[in-house]
Amino acid sequence: MPPQGFADKVAFVWRVADKLRGTFKQHEYGSVMLPLLVLRRMDAVLADTKDAVVAAAEGWTDINEGQDYMLKSIAKQRFYNTSPLTFSSMLHDDKNLALHMGGYIRRLSRDAYRVMEAYNLDEKLSRMERAGILYGVVSDFADLDLRPSQVSNEAMGYIFEELLRKFSEMSNETAGEHYTPREVISLMVDLLLTGQTLTELVENPKPVRTVYDPAAGTGGMLMGALDKIREANHSAVVQVYGQELNDETWAIAQSDLMMQDISPDQMANGNTLTQDHFPTHKFDFILANPPYGVDWKGYAGPIKDEHELLGFHGRFGAGLPRVSDGSLLFLQHMLSKMKPDGSRVGIVLSGSPLFSGQAGSGESEIRRWILENDWLEGIVALPDQMFYNTGISTYVWILTNRKDDPSRGLVRLIDGRESGSKMRKSLGDKRKELTGDAIADLVRLYGGAMGEFADDPRVRVLPREEFGFQRITVERPTKDEDGRPILKRGKPVADASLRDQENVPLPAGFFELDASQREQVLIESAEKHLHEEIHPYVADAWLDHKKTKLGVEIPFTRQFYVYEQPRAVEEIAAEIKALEGQIQEWMAGLGL
Repeated sequence: MPPQGFADKVAFVWRVADKLRGTFKQHEYGSVMLPLLVLRRMDAVLADTKDAVVAAAEGWTDINEGQDYMLKSIAKQRFYNTSPLTFSSMLHDDKNLALHMGGYIRRLSRDAYRVMEAYNLDEKLSRMERAGILYGVVSDFADLDLRPSQVSNEAMGYIFEELLRKFSEMSNETAGEHYTPREVISLMVDLLLTGQTLTELVENPKPVRTVYDPAAGTGGMLMGALDKIREANHSAVVQVYGQELNDETWAIAQSDLMMQDISPDQMANGNTLTQDHFPTHKFDFILANPPYGVDWKGYAGPIKDEHELLGFHGRFGAGLPRVSDGSLLFLQHMLSKMKPDGSRVGIVLSGSPLFSGQAGSGESEIRRWILENDWLEGIVALPDQMFYNTGISTYVWILTNRKDDPSRGLVRLIDGRESGSKMRKSLGDKRKELTGDAIADLVRLYGGAMGEFADDPRVRVLPREEFGFQRITVERPTKDEDGRPILKRGKPVADASLRDQENVPLPAGFFELDASQREQVLIESAEKHLHEEIHPYVADAWLDHKKTKLGVEIPFTRQFYVYEQPRAVEEIAAEIKALEGQIQEWMAGLGL
């Protein structure tokens, strides 16, 4: 449960934000209120050691590494501020408040200043000063009691998270880029914390777990995972790590971690796909909601180099997807972060990664690599209209390199498309939400897919071979003017204009076979298909096995298709006749 009294602090800041009306647009409120909240929290946390830090730093201009360490020790925090000013004392000179605020920010320790710099707060302070609202806003924050004795790090995290959520919902035009709805995070984390994973977490007297998000956004998934793990075991030590490309969004995530006394080194700023800030780290839980359909052409060079030069010793050995969508690059990156003794991965993807790309393409090869390793545990389809900036269908993929014995070689599919509830008020493109009961229901279905809920119409459990196929090439002979096949070295010459390709399902148990066995069963199944399905119609056809390619796609919706009997012709005809009669009555009433 959230700490007592945190809602009062949220309401207070929310009321202060109303003073921005007319000076800022609604979608900008968060970029003003959140950094001011962080500054005020740091001001309150540093109050007891303020004089000692200022005295120790007197006369210092460029603070070196040793001095930085010493000042942090004096401040007893991961940050400090060498400015003699405080939120309260700055108010004594109202005519120079923006100037004093800027100086106060620049005297922060290096990591803390970098966060504030990313917010671009100086420009916003100037706007508030010109509008005559700066003094009122700062004085309100000065009255906000955020001392650690009154507000714990945990409570501060709740305050920040709740305000972030409210401001994100308020800014419909930008929220979806960096914010994942809380109920989606809750569902994903609950799916990760199932079965033996949850049992081990609960039974361990003091478990240590690491969580990583390579597309961290505002840090919501990391905080959601942290809260859920601690909820399962209050003694758990949870270490969170993330990386985020957008500077201001990174600053929000970094601020949230700072509110909870988490090292700034654990939230990196930059492009995960081209510059991994945690190259040697492995994690227990890896989760993300990467951007959908984002073009990676602009930074393709390093990615292609890693693929070609490092192969499977790098992150992208399985293949490269088309440059119009980098989702599967993120997934490969995440899988490279699994611990050898077992990790769990959760990722939100659009429908495209399920089936895009033909046999042999980068996308298909990535899916095949995942199934070859038997990492795909399950996929849950979400309702549409769940996100702020898109109404498309989305799916939660759950992957692991430590499946339990009953799950080996199998993939569970859960159809949650009808689980959403309509919202009373739309937020951008978000018109549906998952209630707590809906989340619990989907998690039960997922956990019991091979047991008590195996017969539920929303559940399918399929062998991984079900998603694979061989793309065979069917040839037919070129014929002369007399209709006889043209031969070359005693064999018919193929007519390219008659060439066709078909998909043949993989034989059962295919992925368990070695290379030589695979080749043989593929040929046998392809020839069986030729004999039974093609020769009855085209007797002179043959297969060119050298052109065969393996493909993998996951046709999720096809698995849940339910045939509906068309209405009887007589019923439709009667309905049309009734409508015609009604139209004639209307026309007669109009004198036509």
